[in-house]
Amino acid sequence: MISQFEALDAKVVGISADTFASQGAFAQQNGFTFPLLSDWPNLAMMDAFGVKNEAGTSAVRSTFIFNADSILYEVIADQEASDHAPLALEAIKTLSN
Repeated sequence: MISQFEALDAKVVGISADTFASQGAFAQQNGFTFPLLSDWPNLAMMDAFGVKNEAGTSAVRSTFIFNADSILYEVIADQEASDHAPLALEAIKTLSN
């Protein structure tokens, strides 16, 4: 699916509270070719985006779509994990038109 994002000139970056080592293993296991960033140990990005879970130890799965001017266009939340990429792709297609 990453090729569909690239065809629209979209940049994909993943961020989680997992360690760098965990991120590397996860990327390799799933064949990810886009950057995966670690917000561990201080969770500053999760604070900045307001997505910490109730326990404050991880993030509520969220997808943020920014336009070419770095302005937030859409937030995808409260969805199954498998729905985030297709919904993001549709939002980017809409934004591109």
